[in-house]
Order: sequence, then C-alpha cells, then structure tokens
Amino acid sequence: MRRRPELVFSPYCWRVRLALLHKGLSFDSQPMRFSDRAKLAFSGQQMVPVLRDGEEVVSDSLAIFRYLDQRYPAKPLLGDAMSSARLELIDQLIRHILPAGMLKGLVLNLHAVLDPADHDYFRESREQRLGMTLEQFADPVAGQAQLQQALRPLDAVLATQPYLDGAEPAASDYLVAGFFFWAWCLGEQPWSGDSPIGVWFQRLLSQYEAQLGPVKRAV
Repeated sequence: MRRRPELVFSPYCWRVRLALLHKGLSFDSQPMRFSDRAKLAFSGQQMVPVLRDGEEVVSDSLAIFRYLDQRYPAKPLLGDAMSSARLELIDQLIRHILPAGMLKGLVLNLHAVLDPADHDYFRESREQRLGMTLEQFADPVAGQAQLQQALRPLDAVLATQPYLDGAEPAASDYLVAGFFFWAWCLGEQPWSGDSPIGVWFQRLLSQYEAQLGPVKRAV
C-alpha cells in the first residue's frame, strides 16, 4: 500500500483502469500492501491486477482484456483473433524494453511512497532480483538514455497516427500507456511533452481525467 492510497503505481493496474474506461464501465479499486497477499487469496494467485465481476474472477491484464471483450462486446479492445495473438507479442516486447529504463529513474520514488510496513519487503525482494541495492541500481541519466532508445519506434508510429491502434485508442495503447501512467503518478515525466509520445499520452490522460478526475501524483 502507498502512504497515500489514492496513488496507483502498478502499470498493469493502470492498463485495466484504462480498459474499463474504454468500455464505459464503472469500478471500485481496492489498494493493498505488497506484503499483504492474503487479500488476493480469492483469486488463486498473488499478483495484481485482479478483476472481480460478480462471481467471475480474472487475473493478468491481457486475460482481463479478453474477458471484458467477451462479457462486454461493445467497443472492442482486441479486435479479431489475429489481433489478439499479435498483442501477446506487443506485451512481451513492452515488458522487456520499456520498464527497464523507467525503473532506473523511478525506483527510489517508488520506495519513498510505500507504506513504511512495505519498505523492508520491497527493498529485499527488489534487491534480490536486481543483484544490487536500490541506490546502486538507481541511475536516472542512464535510465533516460535507455528509455529514449525504447521510445523511438513508438514515436515513429505516433508521428503518423493519433493512437497505436489507429484512429481510436484500444488495447495496444493501454498496454503501453500503463507504464506512462505509472511514471506520471510517481511524479515523473521522462519523455518530452511535445513529442508524438507526449501528445499521445496527454490525449489519453485528458480522456481519463475528463471522466474520473485528476490523476493523483506523488510530490
């Protein structure tokens, strides 16, 4: 949990929020601590996001996208089966190239906004994964250079069309935008506001805030 529970800093939870907004569905969000996995016991696993829709429980952002299209077919997220299969590739590419650069600039911000009860868990689990301390890993300059490399193909696409999915936003946009909303709510904007990506993000942010109010940001 965050010191401020209204901060949403899981990029995967942001994906689902944007997808629910796309579908025009209202929702309640339940914050939780990293170390409080018991809250997720009903889902049979330990990762967020988890969607509970009546008796249905679905975890994993892509699985939630598919469920939403099946249960609420208006305003499709995924399109046809081929589009859905391609989205798996996009998801894997994004997971491996986009967060790495962002995390170098965000990891200490992330640690700072956690509830103190989560500090030890977050530090120990992340340092074990990284093989170094958070302070050793944190490198905003190197992270920014790495991020700029990752953003080039996105900029190239968005220079020719308003959204990654074309004239209107859909699943590809939300898979990618989750990481941008993650950085934004942690108080950072490691991309140029007047770049194609910056214009695209601002468009999605404005659409979100027009319906759900301003995104809460860390100082």
